Parts: sequence; structure tokens; C-alpha cells
Amino acid sequence: MLSLRRRSTLICGAILLVTIGAEVASSQQPELPMPEAWKALERGDAAKAASLFREGLDRSPRNPLLHFGAGWAAYSLGRYDDATSALKRALEYNPSFVQAAALLGTVAYANSDLDLAIRSMEKAAALAPNDPRIRRQLEQWRKESAVHTGLDQRTTVRFRVLYEGTKQQAIGDRVASVLESAYWTIGKQLNSYPSETLTVILYTNKQFQDITRAPAWAGGGYDGRIRLPVSGALRTPLALDRVVRHELVHAMIAHLAPRNVPTWINEGLASILDSSDRTWVKRALARTSEVFALEDLSDGFDHLDGAEALVAYAESAVAAEILCERLGPNLPVFIQLVGNGHTPDQALSTVNVRPEAFHAEWRKRLGVR
Repeated sequence: MLSLRRRSTLICGAILLVTIGAEVASSQQPELPMPEAWKALERGDAAKAASLFREGLDRSPRNPLLHFGAGWAAYSLGRYDDATSALKRALEYNPSFVQAAALLGTVAYANSDLDLAIRSMEKAAALAPNDPRIRRQLEQWRKESAVHTGLDQRTTVRFRVLYEGTKQQAIGDRVASVLESAYWTIGKQLNSYPSETLTVILYTNKQFQDITRAPAWAGGGYDGRIRLPVSGALRTPLALDRVVRHELVHAMIAHLAPRNVPTWINEGLASILDSSDRTWVKRALARTSEVFALEDLSDGFDHLDGAEALVAYAESAVAAEILCERLGPNLPVFIQLVGNGHTPDQALSTVNVRPEAFHAEWRKRLGVR
């Protein structure tokens, strides 16, 4: 019930905040190469930055800073394979480039390659042994790897389900079956059919909390992998099915738009596509007088308590329902536009839906002016 994608960048933001200054301080160059490309990255225009870094690399193909910048831009655009190649090249030309090693670890983790993530962060830790951020992240990933090492797996055409032996085999079988069925029904609604094998990991409730550090109310998470706490799940199998479908929606949205989709769109669509039962939305809204503005629901729900989160999900579900009604077959186009950097209002206008009409209808259904 929670998109965990930002957690895959836990160390990235902290390290990248000091990357440019640290590199300039340790280099002989008076300024960074392609300063306009770095400025584009700082203002969030990764596509422009990627284009500028390509131009710079045409002229200086062995410059590790330019390869690092290209990797950062590719990562920001969700192009993990391109980012990995660029960062490996940066390290080839500068084996002591600690920021490139750390970012490579972050990219590998986001791309579900935990082994490469650990190896890269081990290199970063060796280069910067006194950096507590690197040390903490490496320790966390090693713990996760230790848990995964002991898991069995069931592989289907599109999914790899990891589970704890015979204890969870029945749950693993059910999860695999639900995923294969939902792949087609949800894929048709979003026109999104990921071709990569998606990893799904079943945890005990404690393992889920330890690894994801999600809020206590979270029933699942997605960060490039679907993560599910399944202790006692077969006592409420229909609830398990719904959580599985919910997280699959997140995966399919990420396939359309790896970046920039506001949480209210992401969680709203997952909440209405995971089941046809939406009675919970009316119940949740009837119990509260609090209304969040949509712009306040753009950047994650994990800071909310359980009651607040339920309201946030309900409001988002109402918004998503209106989007589906107004956009029809243009819904995937809208998601891609937002993923490419358009604001939701700009994307609505592009597909001929008046933003003011959308917001007015949303307020009306919530019963607010």
C-alpha cells in the first residue's frame, strides 16, 4: 500500500548534495566541465542535462566527471542500464571516484541488482571509510541480502516470487497466481506491460519493517521490487490479493513513468485499480472533516499516521476516479506526460481536460468548496 521508490535513493541525495563541491575541491580544474549541464540537473531538467553531457562526452570521452553527470541524469530519468554503464565508465577513468561508486550502488539497488549495489557501496566505503552515510547504507543492504539468501523462489513467466520455504509456499503460490492474472487486467487499463521479470519478496512482518522501514500501517511496498509482509496472510486471502494487485499497479505506473508521478496519482490509481470495492473511500471521508490539498499529497504519505494516511488514500482515490473518467484511453498518455516533467494541470490541458473542471469536481465529490 505504499510506494517505496524514494527509499531506494536513501543515500543518494545525501551524497550528491556534496558531490560537485567535493570533486571541484580535489581537482585541478577551475570549474566543472559543462556547467550548464550541472545547472540543468540542479533545477530538475534531467533530459536537458543528459543531452548536454552527451555533447561534452563527444569532445572529452575520457572525462570521469562527465560520465558521472551522464549517469546521474540517466538515473534521474529512470534509465538504470544507461546510468550503470556511465557510472562504471566514470570509475574506469577514476577508480577513486567515491561519489560515482556510491551512486552506482544506488542505481543498482533501484534496478533490483542487490549484489552490484553491495559491491559498489563496499568500494565507496573503502574509499571513504569515515562516511557514516555510506556505512549505514551498506549495513542495511547486507542485512537485506542475508534475509534473501535463505529464501526459496517460484518463477513464472513474468515474476520471481521469493518466500520462506514450506512455511510460506502456499502464500507464494497464491501471490504468483494473482500477479499473473492481474498483469493482464491492470495492464489493459494502463496500457502498460512491463517485459522485465519483476521480483516479489514475501517477508515476515518484522523483516518487512526492518528492511523497508515503512510506517506501521503499510501493508506492502514497491521500490522496483514488490515487498509484502505476509504473516497470517492466508487468514484474509482476499485482503492479500488486493495488496498484491495494489503494488502491481505501482510497478506498471513505474514502467510508464519511472519518475515525477505525484503520490496522489500513484496511490490513487493503485487504490481504485486494486479492487472494484470502493465503499471504504466513502467511509473514510465520512469519518473526518480534514481535507488535504492535492499539492500536499504529492510527495509521499509515510510521514502521516494511520488515520491521516487513510484520508490521504481516500482523497487520492477520488481524484484518480475522476482522472479515469475524464481521460479514458488518454490516461497512460497523461501519466507519461507527468513523468516527463509536466505538472498534472499541464498534462490535463495537453489531453484536452480543463484542470479547473477536474479540481472543481474533486472538491465537489469531497463535499468541500
